[in-house]
Amino acid sequence: MKLLLVDDEPLARQRLASLLRDLDGVEVVGEAGNGREAVELAESLAVDVVLLDIAMPVMDGLEAARHLAQLSPPPAVVFCTAFDQHALAAFEAAAVDYLVKPVRAERLAEAIE
Repeated sequence: MKLLLVDDEPLARQRLASLLRDLDGVEVVGEAGNGREAVELAESLAVDVVLLDIAMPVMDGLEAARHLAQLSPPPAVVFCTAFDQHALAAFEAAAVDYLVKPVRAERLAEAIE
């Protein structure tokens, strides 16, 4: 499974990458710091899953998720954010899961599965 990490905080991306190393069959193929980069990379890398923050510069995660849903085939979107109040909007943007930071390894594995 090819996965893209998207968060404007490099340390958050590093933490998620370290949690993902323990999961079989998961390959982090790219990282992005904003929604625009996420959409471009998801399309060019043909990723299966995007782990996506919400509050980011340039294009936020909710808008990026709407763009990602238009790709063919669209990647699964799992939001990883510090803001629990955006859950409804996330699912309206076709998210498959919503994780609140700090993300636990067990919960991340469940979302990826």
